[in-house]
Amino acid sequence: MANSLERRHNRRRRHERTRQELISAALEQAVTGSFKDLTVEGVTRAAGVSRSAFYVYFGDKEELLLGALEDLIADHRDRLGGCWAEGDDPRRALEKGLYDVARTYAENSDLLGLAFETATYDEEVREIWMTLLETVSETTAERIHSLQREGVIPAGLDPEALAEGLVLMSERSFQVNLADGDLGAEATAAAVTKVWWAALFNAPPAGPETGEGAAPENTAGDPAPVPDGPTD
Repeated sequence: MANSLERRHNRRRRHERTRQELISAALEQAVTGSFKDLTVEGVTRAAGVSRSAFYVYFGDKEELLLGALEDLIADHRDRLGGCWAEGDDPRRALEKGLYDVARTYAENSDLLGLAFETATYDEEVREIWMTLLETVSETTAERIHSLQREGVIPAGLDPEALAEGLVLMSERSFQVNLADGDLGAEATAAAVTKVWWAALFNAPPAGPETGEGAAPENTAGDPAPVPDGPTD
């Protein structure tokens, strides 16, 4: 019985290893070109497996990309599923959450770059990504509602519209700077955090009216300092 269980376990591990090798080979090949130019033959040759083995795991290259994207979302659901981390200070919790998302984007820039490219013409890829963004927007709106009740965020703001706009702005910023560019996770997260703080906590960037480096007072209470990176 024990030997049978061990054999099944080893077989599952081999299957998962082969599946991941196919995904890695596809990503490596697509980085130098376009996903449209990717072929099953090229992927299997790079992975060192037979063409027939590919179809054990995926129906086509689009299904491979969907599988890789679903794996990413499942592995990083806590990071990608919301913009607020745990913490007593909502501003610092938001900052940490945004930095965590930025790092996830940066660590998976090849896959996300392919997903963004493919979403322009593949309905399934677009649907899975838009579903994630809608979930993040909904949880963000709920968090804004909660903080409005606590008096942390001004009550006159529209939580749903604000959440949708901030999430889409952040997603686009991460895409441009991390999936397609080379600004870096820390710098991108810092810039995005300043926008969120300005929109939610009445802490706009310093300008002619406030003066360089000024920290305007939050209408809900304490002055909101300019974000300078999360403290672990």
